[in-house]
This record gives sequence, C-alpha cells and structure tokens, in this order.
Amino acid sequence: MTSLLRHRSHRRFAGLSAALVVVANWHFAAAQEAAKHFVMHEAPKAVAAISFRDERGQVRTLADFKGKVVLLNLWATWCVPCREEMPALDRVAASRPDVVFLEIDLQENPEAVTAFFARYGLTHLQPVLDPQGKTTTRYGVLSLPTTFFVDRDGVIQHIKIGGPMSDEEIQRGIAKAGGGS
Repeated sequence: MTSLLRHRSHRRFAGLSAALVVVANWHFAAAQEAAKHFVMHEAPKAVAAISFRDERGQVRTLADFKGKVVLLNLWATWCVPCREEMPALDRVAASRPDVVFLEIDLQENPEAVTAFFARYGLTHLQPVLDPQGKTTTRYGVLSLPTTFFVDRDGVIQHIKIGGPMSDEEIQRGIAKAGGGS
C-alpha cells in the first residue's frame, strides 16, 4: 500500500512538474515576443518634432528651445503619480530658469488643465495640450507620467517612466541632459 501511495504521489508530482514546465515555456515565449517590440538605441536619439501653442497662443516647436535643456513631462490630471510629482516639478522649475519645462497634457480640455494648475498653484511650468494624443503616440509613451530630459542639441539623454519623481530625481535628470546640478 505504501509503495502504491508513493507511486501515485510521484505521478502527481511529475504531472504538476510537466504542467509547470509548459506554463513557464509559454510565459518565456510570450516575454520574448513582447521584447521584439521594445527598441533599444545604441546612442541617444534626437527628440521627435512637435508643435504646440504657448500661453499667448503662439505656435511653438521644440526647435525654438535649441540651446536650452528641455524637460518634457507627459501627464494627465487623472493620473495620481502625475498629480503627486507636479509640485516637485514646479519647485525645480522655479529654481532652474535655465531649463524649459513643458508639461504635455494627454487629451484633456483646456479648462481642466487650467483648473488643475490653479488648484495646485503651479506657476513655473508651461502647460501644453495634446488633444489627439499625437505626442504620446510619436514618443511611444505607454505609461504616465513619462519624462524626457533633452539636451541643448535636442537629443534625449534620459527618460523617466513612472513617478512621482522627487526634486532630487528631477535635478539628476536635468544634470544627465547637461544642465548641471
């Protein structure tokens, strides 16, 4: 009787092991397929061109800021980590007039963005509306917030996906883009 129980338990263990191997192989194959869509670049990549209207209604492009470090933060008012990091971005922007801070909002109406900036007292950041989500698509953004730190030549030097970022993390990203500390 004991050997029969041992035999059954061995069979059960072998069956569970085989199922685990099948699941692990499937998971590994799925991860390999997803990795095919993730692109790593050998060198930093130039920032994609975008145009937007500034607070005075003037059409601007990123080329207008050539020669300056630019922080592009893609966010939304409904994004909790975005809301949490905005005060830190505003504080750093207040202390860094040499850096351009562009806050690109994802597909929300201007009134919601204006109300958000007023509610949080954000006075040193420049809101940019992206009503069709073209910027997030062009930059391949899958998660909010996502922040691009762009050097004076228009090349992305650092990307931070997720948040909220602290003042120190923002300063480190600016330094990586050549903005000093």
